[in-house]
Order: sequence, then structure tokens, then C-alpha cells
Amino acid sequence: MDANQCAEKISGVTLPLMSRATRKVAMRSRFSCRGWTWITRKSDGRRIRVQFESLLELLTIQMTATLANFVDLIEQPFEVPFVDAMGKSGKHHVDMLAILEDGRKLAIAVKPAERVTAKFRETLAAVKRHLPDELADDLILITDQDFTRAQAQNALRYVEFSKHLDREADNALERVLGSIHGIIKMNDLARLTGLAGRGYRAAFRAAFHGQLQVISEGIISQNSLVKARAA
Repeated sequence: MDANQCAEKISGVTLPLMSRATRKVAMRSRFSCRGWTWITRKSDGRRIRVQFESLLELLTIQMTATLANFVDLIEQPFEVPFVDAMGKSGKHHVDMLAILEDGRKLAIAVKPAERVTAKFRETLAAVKRHLPDELADDLILITDQDFTRAQAQNALRYVEFSKHLDREADNALERVLGSIHGIIKMNDLARLTGLAGRGYRAAFRAAFHGQLQVISEGIISQNSLVKARAA
């Protein structure tokens, strides 16, 4: 049974998709954080298992999955043969492929900023020149300097709070948002739903879904100031 077959409906329940990577990574390493995480594909709401080779890859996966125009992500999707400026041939395995609502496919290279050398940038430029249009529309580099610690933590918490649907809490929050005006604290907003922690998690999700505007900077907490976005 292949990965797609694993997601067939059994007894009316849709199972998650397993990893679709074309290159498996060794899960054990003395020098880096490796493992699996889960993301939700927005096209059909299906959960997908994704592997990562470093903490930076994990954060990049979760940050990408929280983008407003995100649809899907595949890790280790394909290898690109290339010839560099000196005429030397090589192969580069793309770290991940992000698919957006407008149909664009972005190949992503993930690298700590301190390890991004001039030679590595030249290699990526060569890979970009040889990147087949049918595989991706562009190749971008993401480093740890492209997002803050607070943004990463907020993304990780959003993913955690989105693991299980809670329509009752989401609907309760939506009713509250229709009746409030001005700026309010997250914990006060959650209290108005009458669902305590479930209301807070619903408010947190709403901030990422564009229903709430977070006024406070940094890590989103119960004391963060928010306001409902105009319809």
C-alpha cells in the first residue's frame, strides 16, 4: 500500500497522508534535530505527515503552513541537476515545495544564515537557472534571519491549537466578534465565549485566519490586545 492509499477512507474516516518525500532522511543524528511533524492541507483539510532534518526546517515548515495563501507542502520533493558558472555539473535536492492559492509552486532551500556562503548562493543561482518550470515557479532561500523567535513560537502554537477541530468554540467566537467594538484582551475575548481555554484557542486560530488583528507585538498571549477585523 502506497502513501496515497493510506489516506483512503476506511469506515467513513479519512486517515492522514503519510510523507510524500522522494528522499528519506535518517531520523537519528548526533548533531541535528530530526523527526516528523503534521500540517493541515488547506485544499481539503487533510493532515499530512512531514519529515524534517533540523529545527530550522521544522520552524520553516510550520511557518509556511500558517501563511494565509498556503495550500500544500511537500518535503524533499525532487532533485535538480545543474551546471554552475564554472561548467561543473551537480545535483541539488530541494528541501521543500510550497504550493500557494494562486497556483504558484515555490521550491525552498533552508539553511542557517551563518552557513550561507557565497559559494552556496552561487550554487542556488545555478539550480534556479536549471529549475524545470513544471516542477516549480521559483527557488527561494529561507534562513533563521527571515523570521523572529516570536513569529516561530506563534506559528508552532497555532499548529498545536489546530490539531483538532472545535466548531462549537469557533462558532461561539464568531458570535462574540459580531458584538464587540474596539480593542480587547485575548483572555477577555475568550471569557465572552463562555468556553474558557477552548475560547482562547479559537481566538488564537482566528488571529491566523484573519478574523482578528493582533495589536500587541511579540508572542501572542492571553494579555495580547486584539480587535476584530472589518468584514
